[in-house]
Amino acid sequence: MSEENFQDFNEWIEVAGLTDFITQYGSGSSLRDIALTDLYKYLQNPYSNIKDIQKASKYLTNKHGIIKEVLRSLKSLPSLDYIISWSTVDDEKKLKNYERKVNDFLKEIDIKTFIRDGLFEVGEMGTIVTCLRNKRYIQFLDLDDLRINKQRNGRWVVEYDLNSIKQHKTVNDKLAVIESLPDELTLAKYNLFINKGEDYRYIELKDADVINIDGNRNMPYGLPLTIGAWSSILQKEIIDRVERSVADRLLKTIVILSAGHLDKEGTKPVPKEVITAYFNEVSKLFNKKNGMSFNTGKESSGTGTIALPHFFKLDTLEVNTELFKKELYDKIEKDIYSNLGISPAVLWGGGGNNFSSAQLNSQKFFRYIFTLLEKFEVLINRYLKQILPKSVSCEFVFAKSTMLDKDKYVDKYKDLYMQTGISKFWIESLTGLPYENVIGQAEYERKVLKTESIIYPASNAYTQSGNNDNKGGAPTVDEPTNENTIKSKSNGSNNNPKPSTS
Repeated sequence: MSEENFQDFNEWIEVAGLTDFITQYGSGSSLRDIALTDLYKYLQNPYSNIKDIQKASKYLTNKHGIIKEVLRSLKSLPSLDYIISWSTVDDEKKLKNYERKVNDFLKEIDIKTFIRDGLFEVGEMGTIVTCLRNKRYIQFLDLDDLRINKQRNGRWVVEYDLNSIKQHKTVNDKLAVIESLPDELTLAKYNLFINKGEDYRYIELKDADVINIDGNRNMPYGLPLTIGAWSSILQKEIIDRVERSVADRLLKTIVILSAGHLDKEGTKPVPKEVITAYFNEVSKLFNKKNGMSFNTGKESSGTGTIALPHFFKLDTLEVNTELFKKELYDKIEKDIYSNLGISPAVLWGGGGNNFSSAQLNSQKFFRYIFTLLEKFEVLINRYLKQILPKSVSCEFVFAKSTMLDKDKYVDKYKDLYMQTGISKFWIESLTGLPYENVIGQAEYERKVLKTESIIYPASNAYTQSGNNDNKGGAPTVDEPTNENTIKSKSNGSNNNPKPSTS
C-alpha cells in the first residue's frame, strides 16, 4: 500500500500504539506541568521563578516518596531537648517566677511540635514566615499572601497583601479569613483598600519573622532542600513511564494487518474498500477474542476465525523489553541520593553502604539539621524577650543530639552529673521532659504520695554507707515485734562470726 493510501485511513492510527509514551516523553519532559526544560529555566534564575519553584516542590513532595522521606527525617531526627541559661538574678523567688513564665510560654506554643512542623515546611518550601499571636501560639503564614522586599535593622519586613482576600466571594468568607489573620489585619483596613486603592494594599506585620534555607543573604526566599535532586528524579520518571508502556504492550499484543498486492508482480495494489472491510472484520474478531464488545459494553466470549487471502498478512509487533540496562538504573539512583545529600542507610537502612560511610553521612546531615535549629533558636529567644522584663534575660539553646545518637549524649550528661552534681541536663536527656516537670513529679511523690516509705531501692553499695546512716535499702524498724529479732538484738547474735570465717 502506498504512503498516500496509508494516510487516508484513520483506522491505522490504532496500530501506532508505541508512539504514545515514547514520543510524548522523549522530548525531555516527564510531566505536563513540570518538565525538565522548565526546571532548567527555574535554576538559571531561581528568585524570578520562586513561586513556580515553591509550587513544584509541593507537587513533587506529594508525588515522590523519597522526597517526602527526606523531609520526614529532617523533621523527626532531632531530639529537640533544650537548655535555658539565665542571667544573674538576686531575688531567687523572682527567678523561679520567671522560669515558670518561660516554661508556661514554651508549653503554650507547643515548642517541639512547632519546631518539627517548621523544619518540614522550610525544607519543602525553602522559606517559612511565622507570626507570634497574642504571645500564645505561632502561626505559619501563606507565602502567596505576603510581600517581602525590604529590610529594617537586619530583619525582613513582612507585609500582608489585602488583595489576596478578594478571591473569597462572600462577605462571611472574607470575615472568616480576616479573623484568622494577625491582629493588624481588620475589616476596616480591607474596606479602606477597596475604596481607596493601591496605597492601602499592604499591611506590615510586626511579629512576623522569616526563616529560609540555602538562600542568598540579600534575598528573603530560600530554596527547597531537595531541589538539587529534581532533575534526576524527573529523568527516572521518564524511564518508569517508558517501562510501563513496554509492560502494557506485553499485556496487550499489537497485531499488524499488512496488505500486499493482488498480483505476484506487485503492480496491482489492494483496493481501499477491500482493506477497510478486512480491517473492520479483524478488529471485530480481536474484540470478541478479548472478551469485550465495544458496541454494547457487555462482556462476551467465544473464539472466532477469519480467512485471509494471500495478499493479507497478520503479524505481531515485537517489543524490546531490555530498553535500559541495570547500570543506568544504578547511576540515576546514586545521582538522586547524592544530590539529596543523604545516603539510603540514613533514610531506610539500606543501599549497601558500609558503616563508616553511613556514619559520616549521618553526621553531615545532622550538622545541617543543627544549622537550621540555630535559626529557630534566634526566633525563640526573640519571643522570650517579649515576655520577660528588660532587666532579666535568658538564652534558649537546643541540645545538639538526634534520635540516632541520643544515648551518647545521655552518657555524657551522666558523666557531667557524676563529676559536678549538675543533674538538669542528664535528667532532661534521659526522660525527654523539661527539668521542672521531673522535679515537680519528685516533689509530688515524696510530699503527697510519700512513696519513699513504700518503694525503696534494694540494699547495695550505692544505698548503704559505712556508718549505716544512709536511708537506702530496706527501712529499719525501731521497735521490732518479732521474737527472734528481739533475741538477736539483745544477745548480739549479729556480731558473731560466720562459721566459714571462724
